[in-house]
Amino acid sequence: LAGRPAPDPAARLRLWVDRSFAITGAGTVVTGTLATGRLTRGDHVQVLGDDTHEVTVRGLQSRGRTHDRLEPIDRVALNLRGVSADQVRRGDAIVSPGLWPVTTRLDVRRMTGPGLTEAPEHLTVHVGTAAVPARMRPFDDDHGRLTLARPLPLMVGDRLVLRNPGTRRILGGARVLDADPPELRRR
Repeated sequence: LAGRPAPDPAARLRLWVDRSFAITGAGTVVTGTLATGRLTRGDHVQVLGDDTHEVTVRGLQSRGRTHDRLEPIDRVALNLRGVSADQVRRGDAIVSPGLWPVTTRLDVRRMTGPGLTEAPEHLTVHVGTAAVPARMRPFDDDHGRLTLARPLPLMVGDRLVLRNPGTRRILGGARVLDADPPELRRR
């Protein structure tokens, strides 16, 4: 890890939500790991989940201290204005407004595990803190198309974990090759 380049604080913000709860007198608080981008108190951001919410970052904390600005990689707690705690859940993403297209369809390459032709048609895709039901259409052992049950802010290069929901066994890992592939019209 020491040899990897440091994350770019000027990159698009994406923070996967671990927890969401309400604090009396403060309002909605979410926690997660800031892996890309920069957060500043007063920033306007989007919460992407089942619905999209425009919110304002009212306060920032990391490691028990209040901050005006945080950069990657930090474990953070955000006090949000404009959304209630029950409207944000684990697996939602906090992103830079308008900079993250969301997708329900992506082409992937197998990185670990058995060939994709051996994977069940219905599986669970894990990315960030999200666990989303998906349908797999394998092209060959190493490539396939995933159709997600809900939209996620994904980009080329993102890594996914594929799990069999029936046996709860991890099938392997995959990397996003195309987050906006053309529609397939034939079998």
